[in-house]
Formats: sequence, C-alpha cells, structure tokens
Amino acid sequence: MNSTGCGTTKICLFKPRGCNPNMDCTTGVILEVVGENQMKVQMVAATIVPPVQQQYVAIAFSDDQQMGNDSVTECVISNMGEFVGYEPEVYLSYNKGKSNDRVFLNDDEHQEMFKDLAGEVIDSRMVCEFTQQIIPQIDNKNGLVWSLKGDFYVMAATGSAQPDEVNAHEMNRQSHFFPITSEKTFDLTKFGNFDHPTAFVSKLNTNRIEKHPLRTTTSEPEQNVVSRLLTSPIIALFSIVFFF
Repeated sequence: MNSTGCGTTKICLFKPRGCNPNMDCTTGVILEVVGENQMKVQMVAATIVPPVQQQYVAIAFSDDQQMGNDSVTECVISNMGEFVGYEPEVYLSYNKGKSNDRVFLNDDEHQEMFKDLAGEVIDSRMVCEFTQQIIPQIDNKNGLVWSLKGDFYVMAATGSAQPDEVNAHEMNRQSHFFPITSEKTFDLTKFGNFDHPTAFVSKLNTNRIEKHPLRTTTSEPEQNVVSRLLTSPIIALFSIVFFF
C-alpha cells in the first residue's frame, strides 16, 4: 500500500494515527480515483488473535460520523486451509441502525460493480484491494446501493465474519481495533480529472393487465335481492402485475 498522495489525491484512514499500513496499522484504508467511475480501494487490518476462519475489513460511507444508515463495502478473507490458502470476497451491505445486512447482487451486477479483487494474509496482516464503481451502474436495490457522488464521511472497521454476514466490530473505544472515522467529508467525484456517468436508471416495465368493469345487459324484470344473488352473480377480478 502506497500512502504517497494521502490528503491530496487519495483519501486515507490509518489507525493508530501515523502508523505504516505496510507494517503496523491495526486498520488502514486508501481510496483513490483511478479512472472514469472507478475507485481503487486498498484495505489492511491486523489479524485477530486467536485466528478466526473468516475476517473482514470494511469501509462505510455515511452522512454523519455515527453508525447507522451507511453504505458499506466489505472484504472478507476466508482461511480455506493449508492447501488452498486464503480466498477474498467483496460484498455490499447496509448499516440499518446498529445492525448490518448484506445487499444481494446477482453475478452480472457484482461483475459490473467490482473488478480486480485480490487479497491475502501475510505477516499477521489481512490485505485486500479491488476497484469499485463510484456511481453504480446497477439497480439501487430500493436505496440500499448508493451513488458516492456527494459529501460523505468515511469509516473503516474490522472483525470476524460468518458465511452470510459480518459480526460486530470491537466496541471498546480505547482499543486499536475500534472503528476509525474521518474528521471531514469527501466527494470522490472531485478527485482526479475524470468524467463520471449519471446515475443508473432501471428500466421499469409498466405493462399491466387492464380490467374493465362488467356491465349487466339483461332486460329481464327487476328481481328481489336474494333472487339476484342466486341467479346473476357478478364476479370482479382485478389483476395488476408489475415487472421490475
């Protein structure tokens, strides 16, 4: 991880302050805009002791400096055993209050959103890097997938993970493993001299089945209510089908 450019061309968060991300940071993040709509993400975390089978390091983008209502990108590295080694995976998730939920992306959406994933565990450090779209060109999943055009605080955290979710991070504020938060907001689209696309607009299929009310055409004499219900039932069926 190259920290040259931190504060000017790169967004960097390191804990403890002044640590070397290649040597002694418990948590570190470097964000750099490297092309049109492309953000390079580099993350590092000290491995948890005792070792866990899955560990994550994650970044969150937030309107404030508190956890809750945040867009999260997680890198999870799994220890697959002596003969397979370590396997990195990257996910989008969302902090709803103090809980975190994964955002499901199909294969095409995942490949559109993320590229060049690499990760390893070396010298008691978990290292992960990838590129991520700044303005996602995929469906926003009912507002859970955010465009990063605008001013956001950046947070970083690490902890253990499970196959379908991450576990809570360290809650002791005095611990070096407690999450780190930027002191100011950043707008990624203002880094580098690149043109970025507009927000993705999903194609909404508004085809629907039209249904007209049934009308009686009988000219028979008026019947009493009971007789009408028995001899001339009226069935109304309304069907509206939405395709997303």
